[in-house]
This record gives sequence, structure tokens and C-alpha cells, in this order.
Amino acid sequence: MVVLYPSLQLTQTILLLSSSAEDTQFGDILHRNRGNWCMKFGFGGLKGANGWPARWSKPATSLSRVLTPLFASWMQKKRKKISRAPQVSRQIPVICIGNIVVGGSGKSPLVASLALKLRQAGFTPGIVSRGFGGQAKNLPIEVTANSLPTAVGDEPLMLHKRTKCPVIVCRDRAKAVERLHFHHQVDVVLSDDGLQNTRLWRDFSVCVFNKDQGIGNGLEMPFGPLREPLSVIDHMDAIIVRGTDYPKEMLIEMGIETQTPVFGSVADMAYVYRSDQPETHYALSELVHHGDFDAIAGIASPSRFFEGLEQAGLSIRENAFADHHAYTENEVAAWTQIITTEKDAVKLVHLVQEPFWVVALDSHQPEFETWLIDRLKQWSRV
Repeated sequence: MVVLYPSLQLTQTILLLSSSAEDTQFGDILHRNRGNWCMKFGFGGLKGANGWPARWSKPATSLSRVLTPLFASWMQKKRKKISRAPQVSRQIPVICIGNIVVGGSGKSPLVASLALKLRQAGFTPGIVSRGFGGQAKNLPIEVTANSLPTAVGDEPLMLHKRTKCPVIVCRDRAKAVERLHFHHQVDVVLSDDGLQNTRLWRDFSVCVFNKDQGIGNGLEMPFGPLREPLSVIDHMDAIIVRGTDYPKEMLIEMGIETQTPVFGSVADMAYVYRSDQPETHYALSELVHHGDFDAIAGIASPSRFFEGLEQAGLSIRENAFADHHAYTENEVAAWTQIITTEKDAVKLVHLVQEPFWVVALDSHQPEFETWLIDRLKQWSRV
């Protein structure tokens, strides 16, 4: 006798896990429980690189090969929904910058640098975000310098402070774009993440990969780290590979070949500033003789942050936390002479009494910026 219900339950779980969290009212639950559900159905195991289940770096199983066509069919239907997303404005192009791999790929620093570059080129950009970690649901919330990260999310607050651009957070990104359109004189919208959001119309889709992160076994969740099949990149307008000046070669190493334009992007620690004097910038090397630091990082890859500080000659004690970590007073009390990321700083500033040091990242992708700005200048929607 064959029992069908568990298989149905597994199939439903796969579709939920592979769904973009911002595309469903259960987004926060999905983000917090993906690991538990993978364990429930036997896809867990020891954590490997990137904090992924070790199984995500292993070859396909018989079960994954059987279910992959079902997943691909479902994603094709979802892509059709995306193509029918509501258009808020025919005059303002929307650029969606996201990824298809679970985990941080460096999208937010890329969005920040791109917003600043667009402004230098004469554009007036605005930014929309889901506001993960905040309280934004289906009503748009405008981010201000006085917003709390618990209300709007740490990344949107960091983006607003860094770029001074208007930033709107909402689970329904179409509503966020609408709010930007009617309340701000913007002429281009950047969406920080949202490639899988079926409500978000986009004129340019940019998929970001990370050289160090890779694509694991190249399978879709829950069998691997992909949110969508790799074939979707042929429907993108551009691909950016973070952490390399040789993006095409890195994609080939991952087993990816595409006719979509591919660009490299590298980040560096541009400068450092005190939390109480953000307008005064110092070279990171100026802190070499300031003694030992407690280096705090609650980002996707804390090790890269720590390595950058050590390469600059700083003496640090590493304090690594999960991405979007909510810090506590007890944690903060144990630290002296803090140095941290801009993303963590927007949370720590409410807990730390003494001024601390904040490292600003710059993201460099000149070829992509030239490509995009040329297209924006020629842009028109049929």
C-alpha cells in the first residue's frame, strides 16, 4: 500500500521553501524555519560552507531528480506571473537587483554604490526593499534617519543613511514603488532584492552571484541552495559576479554558461568613521596603532570583514553573528573599542553608549555602471 499524503506534504514544502519569502504573507516564517523544515524531511545534516546544510554541496539524489521537473514547471508559471506584474509608471524604470542563491551575495552594498553612481550621472534614484527584520507588511513605510532597524530592517536603514536616497519598505514592492512615484521626484527605482517577487514589475533584472559563495550542487531548494533553476539567468538583463575581475571565468567554474551580459564587481573597505561623526572619514590604516578592537559582524560572511581588518593591520577579537542579528545589552557590555560594519552600526548605535568605529564599503563595477547608464539614457517602455 502506497501512502500519498507524506509525498504531497513534501511537495508542498518544497514549493514553500523555494518560494521567495517576499512573495507570501508567510515570508518571515519561511526565512526562520527553512532549516527546520529541511531537517524534518531529511535534507539537513551538518552545516557546510556558507552555513548551508552539507547536503547542498553533494550531487543530486534520486528523489531530487524525480521532483526537479515538477519544480521547474512551477517556476515557469511563476515567471509568467512576474511578466504580468502591475506597472506603476511608464516613465520611471525599475531595476531589480537580486540573486537566485540562498544567502547574502553582497547585493545591498552594490545597490548603495549604484545609487551614488546614478546620482553622479545626473539621475535621481529611489530605493525599495522588503525590509527584512522589520515590521513592514502590506503598508509602505518610508525610512528616515530616525527610523529604528526593528521597524524598517537593518539594510534599508543602512541604505538610506549611506545614500541619502528615499527608501521605502513594504512586503508588496509594487506599493513601495507607487509610494516613491507619488511622494518623491525620482526618475529611476532600485529594488534591493526581489527577483522572485511576482508583484514587482521590473524593466531591468540583474542577478548577482558571489565568487566565494558559488552555487553549491546547483540544485533547487530543498535539495540545494538555488531559489530558481539556473536556466532563469537567460531571462536576466545582466549578471554580476561579486568578488572578481574575471566574472565569465568564475561563472564557467560554477558550470554556468550564458549569453546574458556578465560583469565583475569588487568591494573594498573605503574608509572608517566614528559613529558620532559620520561625515569625518579616516583611512583604515590610521587605526593600526589604536590598540585592540572588538570586531563585530552580523552579516552573511563575517570572515571577509575580519580578513579585511587584519589585512589593514588592525589587531582584532572576532565576534561573528548570524546575518541580521539582533544585538542585546548583555552582548554589548562585554565589548571594548568596537569596530563594525555599516549594517551592524544602525543597530548598535541604540545600545552602545560610547562612540565606535564604522567601516564603509565601496563596491566597484565600472563596466556594469557604464552599461546600465547608457541603457537608462536610451530607455523607453513600449
